[in-house]
Amino acid sequence: MTPSSVSYLLGCLSIFFAERIFATSDEIRWPLLALGVVLVLVALGSTASALGRHNVPARTTLAFYLLSMSSALFYLAADTVWMTESGIAVSDARQYVVALQAAVPLLWFIGVLPAINLERTMANHPKSIHPLRVRAAVEGGLAIGLGLGMLFPINYLAAAHNKKFDYGFFKTTAVGSATLQVAENLPEPVRVVLFFPDSSDVLKEVKPYFDNLEGASITVEVLDQVMVPDQAKELKVRENGTIAIARGKSIETVKLGDNLDKARKDLRKLDSKVHAALLKLARDRKTVYFTVGHDEMFWKNAPTDEEKIDVAKKVLEGLNLQVKELGFDDGLGHSIPDNAAAVFIVAPRAPFLPAERQALANYRDSGGALFLMLEPGGEPDPELAAMFGVSFDGVNWLSDKERTYMQVTGGLTDRAYVGTNKYTTHESVTTLSKNSTQAILVTPGVGAIKELEGAAGKYAATVKGMPDWWADLDGDYAMDKGDESRGQPDIGAAISGPATGGLEWRAAVVGDATWFSNLFLQRPANAVYLAETVGWLTQDKTLGGETESEEDVRIQHTKEGQKYWFYGAIAGVPLLVMGFGVWVARSRRKS
Repeated sequence: MTPSSVSYLLGCLSIFFAERIFATSDEIRWPLLALGVVLVLVALGSTASALGRHNVPARTTLAFYLLSMSSALFYLAADTVWMTESGIAVSDARQYVVALQAAVPLLWFIGVLPAINLERTMANHPKSIHPLRVRAAVEGGLAIGLGLGMLFPINYLAAAHNKKFDYGFFKTTAVGSATLQVAENLPEPVRVVLFFPDSSDVLKEVKPYFDNLEGASITVEVLDQVMVPDQAKELKVRENGTIAIARGKSIETVKLGDNLDKARKDLRKLDSKVHAALLKLARDRKTVYFTVGHDEMFWKNAPTDEEKIDVAKKVLEGLNLQVKELGFDDGLGHSIPDNAAAVFIVAPRAPFLPAERQALANYRDSGGALFLMLEPGGEPDPELAAMFGVSFDGVNWLSDKERTYMQVTGGLTDRAYVGTNKYTTHESVTTLSKNSTQAILVTPGVGAIKELEGAAGKYAATVKGMPDWWADLDGDYAMDKGDESRGQPDIGAAISGPATGGLEWRAAVVGDATWFSNLFLQRPANAVYLAETVGWLTQDKTLGGETESEEDVRIQHTKEGQKYWFYGAIAGVPLLVMGFGVWVARSRRKS
């Protein structure tokens, strides 16, 4: 950059500081302003001295410098006071001010950048300059100047119209079938109050959801917490951004906040939050028990996520169910607690004592509900299964068709990670049956269950295996011709029968328990199967269906897969970059 260019830029910077930063301090403003004017004049004088050597380029440079200096006139003209004194209306004056202020940076840039380019060209060619170089310098400076200058009016328009562009995926959830089912079975009307100011962006996302939920049992209204503090206090709401759902004196709240960026995470799972709140208001909390003491799958001290079931515990609690243990001393040895809405038996690896089986039988005959999950490979308890009117083969059913099993390790053992979408019309799988094309129930390591002849109760298959499955009798994970053949076994069943007092007992049996584990219950079909089956067992119409969610699904890699990601990141990518560099270098040498 030439000395004259540096002088001009420093002079403009000094004037800018004087007018925009130190405008209220005359002691600093006027010296800076004077310094800036002197530096600008020095720059113009230096450029004028080149008229003898480069007449046309020097004149062009001076013209562009003067064009740049004209921006100061527009800055002075953008004075609302001066305009109003001239008889221009205030509303019109503001429009002129905006236009003039936008012209200031535009004129300065399209003047100074071509001038600096021409200064450099003259310095590099002290004797003569080809006209094409002059033209290139001017065009280059104008292109950059116009590009930079346009940023200012664009920035003003964006700020004035307050338009925001977010290219990240975001969508507030729709009303799910499970939430609609709860709403349709509410025992009495529920009032929903959305505490948001009218201008809230979060309200714009929330209101359509509740418009679709509003009906005979649900009324929806919008209030500003600041304007109605007494009503807010009555509904236990302290600030805007809160949804209050009230049934009589019972109140549940869902907090989202009034900032859209912060509320997005909760808006993606709004349906599940509203569903949980409505469930708590729809009925009193019931209790379900899990048997312990037979090496069952449990939510404590499990070595892997394939054996731990604390996610299932949270899901059941989200369905407004209280979850408790049921061991020998808790009643399993003599009688099941009277408040048991259902009893879960999850993959027992040790047989039940006769007294325990008798307690379960008595509970069943009194109209109880039981959920039995068996697991291949252990020591089956035929007497326990027979109590439910079924038999269990304890043999793994596999698939060698890639579309019906999960790729986990890449080996033959993956064939045990099977999934199915073959559901019957039984009411415990209604939602899964309606969405069978997408709802894949994953049952890793599953065995077949069969109805026992002459067993008490009405047996109904609910879930069947895929036609290409086979029973791996010898455990080699390969189908052997002869004893092993393909079939479509029952892997889930619902059994019911008459109980004392004109009641009905109900039981559900599944030939697998891993589907219930932390690793797989997060799959939508598995969670829906749990909710609907529990709803059928407890004869609770508010359970069932599925909630909607727009949460990003986390991609999980297996141990084998993680190894490839690791080595690919630390070695594969650098090798690709290095290979590309070698190819470019060789190409240049050949050229």
